[in-house]
Amino acid sequence: MSAFVSAFPDKELDNNTSRAVELGGKRLLVCRASGELYAVDNRCSHQEAELAGGRIRGCFISCPLHGVRFNLKDGEPMGHLTRLAIATYPVRVVGGMIEVDVS
Repeated sequence: MSAFVSAFPDKELDNNTSRAVELGGKRLLVCRASGELYAVDNRCSHQEAELAGGRIRGCFISCPLHGVRFNLKDGEPMGHLTRLAIATYPVRVVGGMIEVDVS
């Protein structure tokens, strides 16, 4: 069963940017990359640093602390600093609002 929760208006998130939110008790990062929306845990699996403020290129976000890159589609890391993926969450837009499934 899905549990979509409203995050913020879709028009407030530009392309290749992100916004940190807390929804359903989870610290998430909602990103728009190459025109698509994604939601991931707002933490790097390398040293638990926040991903907020990380650079988005293509479909990847870089951790601002050590540069570990994560695929926004499936949370898989690139490089050798970590092999642990970060969680990803379904995202949709309903009535102009970005919603994230936090179930």
